[in-house]
Amino acid sequence: MVETRDHPYRLRHSPAPLKPQATRLILSLVMSGEESRGNQEADPALAYLEELDDETMSLAWGPDRTPEERRRIVLAATIFGRQFEERMRERPPKSLEERDFQRFLMGLMNAVISEFAEREDLDSASASAFLSEVSIRDYVLEFNEVLEEFTDNPEIPLNEHLKIAVENRQDRAIWSDHFSSG
Repeated sequence: MVETRDHPYRLRHSPAPLKPQATRLILSLVMSGEESRGNQEADPALAYLEELDDETMSLAWGPDRTPEERRRIVLAATIFGRQFEERMRERPPKSLEERDFQRFLMGLMNAVISEFAEREDLDSASASAFLSEVSIRDYVLEFNEVLEEFTDNPEIPLNEHLKIAVENRQDRAIWSDHFSSG
């Protein structure tokens, strides 16, 4: 058993790490947005990390990522997913024209950065710098997609969903190049 003070994924302001929770509880917290309301004991980012093994996280995010960086990637993905769902429900883009959609995405990213900064006790510039790093941003968006897949198909372990996403990166890159080249 890992001692509380030594747990690598402990939140800064949390008195103890989250105990592993049932998948349904994790999903209900994310869907309700409770993790963003100051209840860090109920923060699903910690529970998600408990569901991932070191090998998979190294494969997905590189072997040099610290436990803090891994936790922040997962936290940012949960914030992004919830913020996106809320904004699409409450303030969707006026149209799918590029200008309106860019405005929507800029507002979304500003809200994600603000909440991330608050949750991590960072200034806005530090939060923005972390989330603006291209590889981190890609990992956050990819893990958000993994969480969506996990929500749709919870009988497959989260760890397996992340492995599948990593295995499919090359295929997604090929399709992305195909569609962006005209």
